[in-house]
Amino acid sequence: MRLGSRFHRLFGATLVSAVGTGMHAAALPLLTLQSTRSPMALSLVVAAAEIPWVLVSLHAGVVVDRLDRRRVMVWADLGRFAVMVALVVLLLTARVNLVWLVLAAFLLGVGQVFFDLAAQSAVPDFVSRDPRHLATANGRIAAADSSGEDFVGPPLGSALFGVWNFLPFAGNALSFAASGLLILSIRTDATTNKTPTAARKSVRNDIVEGIRWLFGNRTLRALATVSCLGNVVASAQFAMLALLAKEVLELPDVGFGLLLTATATGALVGGLAAAAASRRFGSGTVLLAAKAGVGAAVLVLGLVADSWVAAAMMAVTGALMTAEKVVVSTLRQQIVPSELMGRVLSSSRLVVMAGGPVGAALGGVLAGVFTVQVPYVAGGVFLILVTLIFRPRLNNRALASASLRP
Repeated sequence: MRLGSRFHRLFGATLVSAVGTGMHAAALPLLTLQSTRSPMALSLVVAAAEIPWVLVSLHAGVVVDRLDRRRVMVWADLGRFAVMVALVVLLLTARVNLVWLVLAAFLLGVGQVFFDLAAQSAVPDFVSRDPRHLATANGRIAAADSSGEDFVGPPLGSALFGVWNFLPFAGNALSFAASGLLILSIRTDATTNKTPTAARKSVRNDIVEGIRWLFGNRTLRALATVSCLGNVVASAQFAMLALLAKEVLELPDVGFGLLLTATATGALVGGLAAAAASRRFGSGTVLLAAKAGVGAAVLVLGLVADSWVAAAMMAVTGALMTAEKVVVSTLRQQIVPSELMGRVLSSSRLVVMAGGPVGAALGGVLAGVFTVQVPYVAGGVFLILVTLIFRPRLNNRALASASLRP
């Protein structure tokens, strides 16, 4: 399906930016351990990269709706380019310390929040609101994210770090510069119209409007709730995965890495196949089957102690989670007006991410009180029950009758 040169530039920028994100996701923890060897320092750097989604996502949604989304992405890339250049200078002058690493991780996270929200909100502007085009575009974007952040970026960042510790950050700076140039080359007539200054409300009112829109639409509310509950299980699954690999599957360190590679492989396949599956079976069927399928795969992970079966189940979860993400993104882009897209998307992301720490904590408690398999068994059963509960609201007929914009 031809999606036009504007989308292809967005796709290229997303892929290049994702490679850069994967590079520093691997290199920053390595640099932290090289500098301090402290587990607490490592946790601070990792947390600093994630906390922007909680602190700035709602305000970022307002910015994305008020300004030219193309320029928001360019400024996000420019900011991350500046952070990487500064980090390279600190490394070459031997002045890097934990404070600078935490600050760099936080600023990179902020840039990713603005870029991701603007890119996702701009897809209907660059393509159309035709569900077939949206599903194909979202599938390719998801595949680009998976390829860059999981396949190419981390091993490339680790390899370059081993040669010379500043190299992955220098390469990362170039990736953000290339991404910004690609976005800048997109014609401005394809971007969202800016809200007139006279019509703007306060930032607080804009945020509240986005939250009300999310929870006022029963389909969007159900999608956000299901995604949040799924994230509870996914966070518990990945938080305990290293322990499962060591204690139950008896895998070496490289085996744990292969489990993550299997997940990334599945995610790539799921992103590319989601559009065709939605056209063939319907969005509701794909969404519900993916949710139940993830539940079944997680349940098997808790019941079977075979490494090959575990790798297959990780691939299945990666494929189905990504297919579900594509379907949810497509439905949201059909339902939400363009002028509200950034705020509704940021509100939805915040709801979904709230399930992350809950799932990680529950997984740790269940594994500590019982065994490491228990979080997987409980999570798998829970997701299957969630699918049954939300089936009346998210099946093909219910979604077809929803107020979807053409």
